[in-house]
Amino acid sequence: MNITHRLSAQDSAPNSAYQSARKRLKSAPSFGGLAQQPTRLRGSPATATPHSPVLEQVDARPKALMRRYNTLWLSASGDIEDSTRIAPATPLFEEAFSALARGSVLQTEEGRIAIEDIVPGMRVLTAEGEAVRVMWIGSMMVYSGAVAEGLDPAKLTRFTADAMGHGRPMQDVILGPRARLLLRDQRCAAFTQSPTAYVPARSYLDGVSVIEVTPAAPICVFHLALERHGTLRVGGLEVESYHPGTGLEAMMEPRMLSLFKDLFPHVGGLEGFGEAAHQRLTKFEVDQLIG
Repeated sequence: MNITHRLSAQDSAPNSAYQSARKRLKSAPSFGGLAQQPTRLRGSPATATPHSPVLEQVDARPKALMRRYNTLWLSASGDIEDSTRIAPATPLFEEAFSALARGSVLQTEEGRIAIEDIVPGMRVLTAEGEAVRVMWIGSMMVYSGAVAEGLDPAKLTRFTADAMGHGRPMQDVILGPRARLLLRDQRCAAFTQSPTAYVPARSYLDGVSVIEVTPAAPICVFHLALERHGTLRVGGLEVESYHPGTGLEAMMEPRMLSLFKDLFPHVGGLEGFGEAAHQRLTKFEVDQLIG
């Protein structure tokens, strides 16, 4: 399912345009996080009886879990467009939408702005020392285990003030399930031939200053893609902007790959994301690295 809207390039109030898109997305049919119900097969009205074995047979085959994904992007003409799509609730898809929890504050050319108020076309300040334009913003809802049957309960990561050092972060920051941070450590060179690498935020969990939290109620999480891949400055933390990585075309079957590509209309294909700013390490590699 796909619902797409376009906001006029002549709109002189970006925040108003953004809020207009948000309202339309919220009013779209809500399938977020819900498992598909089993298919019921019913007998013909002329032949079915209360004892007919085909009166109410349930298809016991597992159904793919689906969720609603919301996107905003900057078109080639400079318009802000938005879309709502129903797609599989798998790690590959969810990673593109779940790095920053609502309320996360980013450094931009216009000052400190919460993620939910960022508009495609704005420029954010990156850890690489650049002001880079936001091209795409994705969001989805995550749920506690009691709300969405069949989906894993959302696991967010809270970094308390100064958890990573003085002013890192400046105040508590909650990151989404798929967030990665930029690690600056000479030991990274053992894996990446570089003193930097992106690592899962969950790698820092210690139960004291970096803790896992499960929301008691549904919460909106976000991710964004830049004109050039880079590192977002979020309340004193350095968080990777979205990049799909390499090699997906070889790993995904064609239909699933097509669904995935459709989520990113601002680029002609996954190669449009360009080169990654830094390489990535897995949690297992981080554990080996810093023990």
